[in-house]
Amino acid sequence: MANIEVTGLRAAAGWSVSWPDPNVTRVANSWGISCTVVPKVSVTCSGSDWATKVTAGQKLSVGLQVDSLKAPVNPVLTLK
Repeated sequence: MANIEVTGLRAAAGWSVSWPDPNVTRVANSWGISCTVVPKVSVTCSGSDWATKVTAGQKLSVGLQVDSLKAPVNPVLTLK
């Protein structure tokens, strides 16, 4: 399980985050985000429902559970 906190430095109509994960097979559950998995390669998630937009100074807490062969170690997140 991973919780992701997004803080808006400025207002944004949408956002996404991605990271490499050579062990991921699928997303089992998510909240506040919609995710796509390339099995054994990467995970990409975008804000959805109540977490689609972020205002300046707003903090959003979203998360997901994935099926993976093992937990990632220090994944590097890319936020767009």
